Amino acid sequence: MDPKPLSATCPDPIKRGWLRNDWHDLTFLHWPYEPDAVQALLPDGLTVDTFDGKAWVSLVPFMMRRAGPTCLPKLPYVSDFEETNVRTYVVDSLGNRAVWFLSLDCVRLPVVSFAKVLIGFPYFWADMTLDIDGSKITYATRRRRWPRSPAALTNVSIDVGKPIEPTELDVFLTARWGTVAKSFGRLWFHAVDHEPWTFHDATLIALDDSAMTAPGLPTPIGGPIVRWAQPVHARFARPVRV
Repeated sequence: MDPKPLSATCPDPIKRGWLRNDWHDLTFLHWPYEPDAVQALLPDGLTVDTFDGKAWVSLVPFMMRRAGPTCLPKLPYVSDFEETNVRTYVVDSLGNRAVWFLSLDCVRLPVVSFAKVLIGFPYFWADMTLDIDGSKITYATRRRRWPRSPAALTNVSIDVGKPIEPTELDVFLTARWGTVAKSFGRLWFHAVDHEPWTFHDATLIALDDSAMTAPGLPTPIGGPIVRWAQPVHARFARPVRV
């Protein structure tokens, strides 16, 4: 099917999902890639989505809050945690323009186990800190070498600037109202709904990262596009097979 049109607001709002996430202190670092390099890492049934002939891969460190099933209250210890993910942008067989995760590093082992085994997201257990000093935010992530995890670390420091209007590329990279995961040998689309993103420009102060190359990508070329996002409250619908 042809890709569905992009929209800065969710085209199919979810009244009550089965999972909820609040995303705080989230930074996007986006790099362009040759489409063939990204397509080689995707399973059958997904096609890399492109903007002006380029695929894109993003490094996204942030703070997760209130994570868990909507039927339960916030759970001590497991509902709040730091996370860093590496993601790219795909189109599935139903035309959904979705996020495909290449890796997700998380400090909570129960979350890693649940999402990896039952949902199919490529989670890894990691150590991570997030420090805020005025407009400066520093993220430090080091993946634990268990079980059979490829080594990866991420150290990012940014300086958050003023709010900006999203560009057409910003919408392409972030107006993704769902993710695709592979679970039990099948692909599943997980629809998501949240407020429209509000972005701030941000300056990259320092970057030392190997999470981008750990899945098999070449080293990104040049500096990334950097955006800091105001918090959003996300709801996930139950997955649909694609």
